Amino acid sequence: MPIFTYHHPLFGKVTYKTAHEEKVFGDRIIFTKGLNEKDIQYVTIPELKNIKNVSSTFLFHVKGHEQLKLAFSEIHSAGLIHIIKELGAPYYARLRKPTSGIYSSKPSNHAFGIALDINPNDGGNGISSSPLSNIFIKYGKRSYAL
Repeated sequence: MPIFTYHHPLFGKVTYKTAHEEKVFGDRIIFTKGLNEKDIQYVTIPELKNIKNVSSTFLFHVKGHEQLKLAFSEIHSAGLIHIIKELGAPYYARLRKPTSGIYSSKPSNHAFGIALDINPNDGGNGISSSPLSNIFIKYGKRSYAL
């Protein structure tokens, strides 16, 4: 299995290997240095409990739990929770799946447990969730020493 090194803007230098010897689009990865996968733990978002087909508990990096809870609390308070119809793969240790279709050997932010997809199958690559983006950006910029 090939071994890669990547400098993530939040986690610094990480080393990982892919599941396959040959290049595979979105291949699963295993971190060998730089990321403690034990820090990716379950978080519960109460605001998601009443949304059909959406789990309110999922894996996310512990250093992002507080930010995520604050963001969903604000989304709920702003009356925007109805926008969420689907929540996809918050944690999945894999390579990036670039929209250009070009193979990437870089890890996805999902592999670090710091990304989630809202309404990924809406027919517009998640465009229906765009009214929520400024809230997530706001809390994503808060310093919790990720």
